[in-house]
Amino acid sequence: MRVLTGFAACVAVSSCATVSRTVRPTATRDELRTLIDSLTSQPEFRGGFWGVLVVNPRTGDTIYSKNAGKLFMPASNMKIITSSTALTLLGPDYTYKTTFLVDGPVQDSLLDGDLIVIGRGDPTISDNMRGIATTVMDALADSIRAHGIRQISGRLVRVGNAFPDSTRGYGWEWDDLGEYYAAGVDELIFNEGMAPTTPRPPPDTVRDSAYSGPANDPATAYLNALNDALIRKGITLDAGVLDSILPTPIKMDTLFTFTSLPMRNILPALLKPSQNRIAEILLKPIGLERGGMGTADSARKIVGQLLLSWGVQPDGFVIRDGSGLSRHDMLTPETIVRVLDRIQQDTAFAVFYNALPIAGIDGTLQDRMKGTPAEGNVRAKTGSISNARSLSGYVTTADGERLIFSILANNWVTPSSVVTGIMDRIAVALAVYRTR
Repeated sequence: MRVLTGFAACVAVSSCATVSRTVRPTATRDELRTLIDSLTSQPEFRGGFWGVLVVNPRTGDTIYSKNAGKLFMPASNMKIITSSTALTLLGPDYTYKTTFLVDGPVQDSLLDGDLIVIGRGDPTISDNMRGIATTVMDALADSIRAHGIRQISGRLVRVGNAFPDSTRGYGWEWDDLGEYYAAGVDELIFNEGMAPTTPRPPPDTVRDSAYSGPANDPATAYLNALNDALIRKGITLDAGVLDSILPTPIKMDTLFTFTSLPMRNILPALLKPSQNRIAEILLKPIGLERGGMGTADSARKIVGQLLLSWGVQPDGFVIRDGSGLSRHDMLTPETIVRVLDRIQQDTAFAVFYNALPIAGIDGTLQDRMKGTPAEGNVRAKTGSISNARSLSGYVTTADGERLIFSILANNWVTPSSVVTGIMDRIAVALAVYRTR
């Protein structure tokens, strides 16, 4: 392989990480193309695959393309599809509603019946979005007390089945299912399916089983956490928690409805840390709200129709889950770039753009591209599963043009850190590139 010199050498070697953010080398398009070709065609990638597409959406100009129409496992770049389509179809102010009901009378502080919860997937009762997830449960218990309830003769139960399919994504591998990133989702979910990082110390009478994670049964974990809050607030539950779905009672009276944080607050919690469970819980409401069925199958059809309306090629995507954990997901760089371009035209684009990880600053890019012209500039979604890495998003060039790029790699045998390093070097090269 030929020796790189000048601009290409600067952005191609690790020592370039010390380049000041104020340094703006000029590169011609030929130099940029030669650099990316050299980085992605090294002998150690002989058995692997690279797909790269860089475009200037303002001019419609393709700056670089390599295998841009080929399908790749996108890993968490699938979250670009999920978040952008959810933002478009549901809107930045979309919220999840959780309703609390009773099926018996309340008299002299006694609820003579069951306390019922109907959920629709609120993912925001979490340490990540609320500071301490248990404080929300305490607030819910306070609301129940405010309705004059101090004792419940029946059970704490859930009714309804907004998401009737599996709590986990299609094709998730057996080895993943016990890991934190593969916790399931359901109509009720507490702290993103995980134990609170700073739980409030409960009295001795409060179980700690609600806080063990990842939760195999998200809805039961939610109900257990709520029951613990009831105990903390002095509300007695005589018949315990029912860990299955109750048939809808003939008569129910609504106590109150709890509203989640809006979509604009949810997307940063999804995209910056690459949170799989939030991705799955965004996919199903698309099917529920737009197709009447809260299943991944229903949502996939609706998302596919939207992608086609955006000009994505019919053979440019295979969607199996919302998070990208499934190895059955497939996307082309062309599809990702098209979606990133179309969401730019949405009135809520700032919500999406600000939710993306920022190179060297936060999220999954916090420790990448530091000390380079890409720091604080590149906003992109990462992706990582076995033998698949991805980096796609936006970068502003040295002369102020915002470019869209997608870099996907599959099936290499070299250390994954080498692949990630090359993706970062390409992003740095784009940050110092001059389009004119």
